[in-house]
Amino acid sequence: MLRLAGYTLAAAVALALGGCQDTGAPPNVRPSMSSVLDASAAENGKYIVVFTGDDAPDDFEARVVARGGTIDEIMTGAGLAIISGLSEAGAADLASTDGVRGVSVDRIVGPDSPEEVGVPDAVEAASATPDASADAFAECHGSTSRPAHAKYYLRQWNLCAIRAYAAWNAGLLGSPDVSVFLLDTGIDYLQPDLAGLVDLSRSISLVPASSDEYALAEAKGVLPIMDFHSHATAVASLIVSNADSLAGVTQRTTLVSVKVLDRRRTGTISVFLRGIVYAADHGADVIHFSFAFEGFDKRDSTGQVAAFNKATAYAHRKGAVMVIAGGNLAVDMDHNRDNWRVCNATHAICVSATGPTAAVGVNGPWTDVDSPAAYTNYGRSAIDVAGPGGTVGPLNSGLAVTLNCSLSGRVTMGNTAACGKGARRWESTGTSFAAAVTSGLAALLVSRMGHGRPDQIREMIEKSADDLGQPGTDPYYGNGRIDVARAIEALR
Repeated sequence: MLRLAGYTLAAAVALALGGCQDTGAPPNVRPSMSSVLDASAAENGKYIVVFTGDDAPDDFEARVVARGGTIDEIMTGAGLAIISGLSEAGAADLASTDGVRGVSVDRIVGPDSPEEVGVPDAVEAASATPDASADAFAECHGSTSRPAHAKYYLRQWNLCAIRAYAAWNAGLLGSPDVSVFLLDTGIDYLQPDLAGLVDLSRSISLVPASSDEYALAEAKGVLPIMDFHSHATAVASLIVSNADSLAGVTQRTTLVSVKVLDRRRTGTISVFLRGIVYAADHGADVIHFSFAFEGFDKRDSTGQVAAFNKATAYAHRKGAVMVIAGGNLAVDMDHNRDNWRVCNATHAICVSATGPTAAVGVNGPWTDVDSPAAYTNYGRSAIDVAGPGGTVGPLNSGLAVTLNCSLSGRVTMGNTAACGKGARRWESTGTSFAAAVTSGLAALLVSRMGHGRPDQIREMIEKSADDLGQPGTDPYYGNGRIDVARAIEALR
């Protein structure tokens, strides 16, 4: 999850908003020119341009140059551009020209909350009173499919909760023709659970050239897409896995890494936008991103909101399903609608998290695995579905999600050694991991329903979900907690 890295939410520059439907901002609103730009937010010198149409005006380059700027990239078809070198006055002047809907500062973003584990006052494992989860999970643990042979499969209450084993038992393991583009910290393509599953020809690092990620990759003799954190590798192997250590929802899906975050899990809005458009242009069936800012105040950030909506609308037109983590700050998104999050973007599937209330041990049994996680953001207006993300608790209590390390990673999370320094697994909680299994389900559905059908895939995910909580749309579960077994049954 991501937060604005210490920056205030400055006003966008002179946004002349049109009537485009893919924005959360009202039309014809023009923030006051007296608004002061946050200098620190613009410290990378970049601005995001949103066009009124899907392409740049014919003379756009001349306009930028005349105001002292340079074009970094024009995202043709998406109606976006990234430019550098403009002064505040130059940006405001450019925003007032024909065909330009708005110009807003780029921003640096980082995690909205740390990976959570080992909270001392959490429910102790010994105090757990198991319910019928042992019986409920008997079929899951009794699966003879290849994914169920993973060494630590018995710890994966999360996959049992969504009945992933039903697809495996039916021989549905996904297809290499389905591509999931993961916008995150890179992927450890050498990790045994992921070896051979990452398309290196389409994978790319979009972190700035000034980042020391490239020097680190060269020193280690690996590609720049290598994951030096572990977040993306953990997420990736929940989507698809060779099932060496841990199973994934699928076993044959193709992963493509679009590295937008460095090993500190920081990046910029412009890089995220480029990543979405890159994925859409390179054949993404599913675009997964486990980032959620603390939130944009829509009144001051209409430019950034419009830019994300432009990018996600473009990806949807290109046929991609978009799955986004809902966020980990326990925000009521129904009653705080001015606080906009990326999972509110148009066409995105926004995923909340569930987790057990107690567990006897790391291999279970578990109590109430579908309880809403205390940290998850919620709201009927925002959450589409829920997925298992884990409960904060003591290390090895069985409450969190067991995850794969990147062999070059730096996450410790209670391990005696960090990932990359001897540890092979870690534990964490969050909507990142709830969203990951949702992307796995989306990939499985694409393999059965066909490419370029994002609305139909979304409909199937929602209508096959288990209707938990309040009947109908629930603030914590949305349309329900995803259910792989019900989804594949609905396809028959």
